Amino acid sequence: MGNQHTSESSSDVRKTRFTILKEQQCSLNMQIRLAMELHNAQVQEELQKELMDTIEQIEHLTCQPS
Repeated sequence: MGNQHTSESSSDVRKTRFTILKEQQCSLNMQIRLAMELHNAQVQEELQKELMDTIEQIEHLTCQPS
């Protein structure tokens, strides 16, 4: 019973982390769009790097068995 509780807790943590990362992904996409509208290539490049890191973290979470 203790192992089941631990696995449920790990799953909950993973879901919470996933939600945070998806919100971060959405925010970064909006910031990139704004940087594009403002023709700020440097900020756009920095945000895209951060977005790629966020996407990698999301992919890592979604590849783990639940």
